Amino acid sequence: MGVAAGVRVWNAVAGPLGWGYDAWGHVAYVLFLDLYRALPHADQGWVYFHPPLHYLLAWPFAWPRDGEMLLRGMLLLSSAASLLTAGVAACVVRRSVPERPQAAWLAFGALALLPAHLTASAMPGNEASAALFVSVAVAHFVASGDRERAGTLRDVGTGALLGLALGVKHSAWVAVAAVFASLATWACLAALRGGAVRRAVLRSAAIALGTLLVAGPLLLRNLSEHGTPIPFSHEDPWMHATESGQPPGVRTLRHYLRVPPALFVDANPLAPHLLGSVWGSLYANLWSDNYRESDRGRALAFQSGTPRPVRALLLLGLLPTGLALAGAALALRDVAAGRRRAVYVPLLWLAAGMLFAQALFAWQIPTWAAIKATYLLPASLSFAVFLVRGWEGLAASAPQAASAALAGLGVTALLSAFVSAEGGVLPRRIDAPAAGAAHFYFGEYDASRRVFEAIGARSPWPVPWLDNLAATHLAAGDASLARDLYRRAVAIEGTLQRGAEPGRLALERRGQLAVATALTGDEQGAAAYLDATLALRELPELRANRGILHARAGRLDLAEADLRQALAADAEMLPAWEALAVVLRRMDREAEALEALASAREVACRAPRGYPRGIGPGENVEWGVGRRWLLRLGTADEALRVELPADRRAACARLTAAR
Repeated sequence: MGVAAGVRVWNAVAGPLGWGYDAWGHVAYVLFLDLYRALPHADQGWVYFHPPLHYLLAWPFAWPRDGEMLLRGMLLLSSAASLLTAGVAACVVRRSVPERPQAAWLAFGALALLPAHLTASAMPGNEASAALFVSVAVAHFVASGDRERAGTLRDVGTGALLGLALGVKHSAWVAVAAVFASLATWACLAALRGGAVRRAVLRSAAIALGTLLVAGPLLLRNLSEHGTPIPFSHEDPWMHATESGQPPGVRTLRHYLRVPPALFVDANPLAPHLLGSVWGSLYANLWSDNYRESDRGRALAFQSGTPRPVRALLLLGLLPTGLALAGAALALRDVAAGRRRAVYVPLLWLAAGMLFAQALFAWQIPTWAAIKATYLLPASLSFAVFLVRGWEGLAASAPQAASAALAGLGVTALLSAFVSAEGGVLPRRIDAPAAGAAHFYFGEYDASRRVFEAIGARSPWPVPWLDNLAATHLAAGDASLARDLYRRAVAIEGTLQRGAEPGRLALERRGQLAVATALTGDEQGAAAYLDATLALRELPELRANRGILHARAGRLDLAEADLRQALAADAEMLPAWEALAVVLRRMDREAEALEALASAREVACRAPRGYPRGIGPGENVEWGVGRRWLLRLGTADEALRVELPADRRAACARLTAAR
């Protein structure tokens, strides 16, 4: 317990900030809750396809307005969820195997020091929380068992726990299916006697009622908004475009039949032998963090050779994996013989369902990043119980071998802890881009700048880091330095493009340069940048900024035209609505100005229905800060400034008070 907790605390408190599978998207979800005080819709960027419960639990870590506290708090939340999952497994084993008290400790250690659990504990995502809520729900169901009088309230409670699990991650539907399949299996094992069938039907109804009472509102919201209770992120255009460029690109039956021995010496997930093996990739990721947060660039670090301790762990992992597989086979035999059916039937269905779901997911999304062992963590309870059952079987037939197996499991657990501790085997990392973005959100510009400077000094492609550095200076009030950095980024990209038509990000960068130029006082130069960029492509934020510069120059007709055109394309731009109201008042059109202010108030006081500007991953690079700057138009003698995330809530209070 000390080692399991110690590794997690070390990684959460002393480790680098912001790493994890798609870390910034998960952090952005919490910032959406913090900024708008509302749940996002499922189509507002890939991460928002996730249900909200995990992020609601993490939200209090944002209340102190400190980026580091938020990020470390989310890691501690994942760590606590992982340890509690191991505790639930220990309790289930203690109740089901009372004659072997040490088996509960074996179950705890099997999960608490499993590399995939340690990986999930060091990430801000919802994988560890999903494992906990599913484990608690299934454990509650197991405790009820196949009794003649299980109790309606207990079954409603099981359903409510399943509903909470659905509020964390949609993969909990596998657990729901496993519970209903277990009730049907028990009825079949009872030879379909009338009483058994009736009991299964009544219990199913009670569990369904509890599930719908808790998860129903979110499912109905999704159904009304998106036509389906369970939206999938791969249907999002941005996500689909991202996935389509990842290897291998297509799956065949051969990918499910090959488990290459080469994985024990080369765990690089982009190596051909793992690209062509679904189960081999899952095994390698179960016993090592070889994905390095599912980022292709960091995964390539394994091309130089899998570290020896990781190779040893991949080999040692055969012991617990083999025991769990053998235990599942023994559990199946026990069910046929009528032993421990209340425990093994639900866990067999849960394990089979999760493996089938992973296989189907890998087929539908044939990318290397779709095969993550953390996706299987909701089956943690099955893994722990079956490992214990496998060890029981070994102890019954070969006690000395069972003692040796315990020693081997202990060595595996300790090596797993050493490999998973940040800086133990793999080099300690610097803070991730997500950390810089979180600091930026809370106005901690010096801390944000340090993150981007450190990354930029190590990156072969400096342009995005120059962007982010410029944004920190611009937000802090140093427009001249920001302009110089944006100029440098534009020049580097222009040299590399060599006359090719610039993409959207390149044009947004020119818009950033225009904003920085305007804030230095050169508003004519900024307008020239915007004119040239808009001649290439229409971007709403650039047109809104040009409209504000027209207003500053007294060209009110042109300002109104630009602002209305920009708002027709993107009605969520609060500064554009406020600027339009100022322009209309200067034109003595008070009634229209009041209408514009009413629209501004509506935008400021509700969560956006479209892309959540400034915090979400959506169509923009996930760690890009200040990518879509909007100028704010004040009085004639007031200096220009830009919109920052904190301005949204303040604007709501100000506009509401002025109504």
